[in-house]
Amino acid sequence: MNKELIERFLRDMREKHAAQIDAVALPEGTTEFIEDLVAAHNSETIEFMVKLSYLMGLQTGFSAALSGASGPEPEPGRGPLQA
Repeated sequence: MNKELIERFLRDMREKHAAQIDAVALPEGTTEFIEDLVAAHNSETIEFMVKLSYLMGLQTGFSAALSGASGPEPEPGRGPLQA
């Protein structure tokens, strides 16, 4: 996957799920923490946060599947990374 595909994926997810994403309340100080990481060029910690979020999402999906929950039907033409 290249940078352009990642940018498009994030843009599409932001547009498609804006209401749900905006409703998520992060702990106080999160924005400032991320701004500090960016200012310090600390891409290692940012990448760790992305990986951790990805793993937590996988675990949530796996747990939901084990409990018998069903997910939404995939949209035609969507790839495996496009939620």
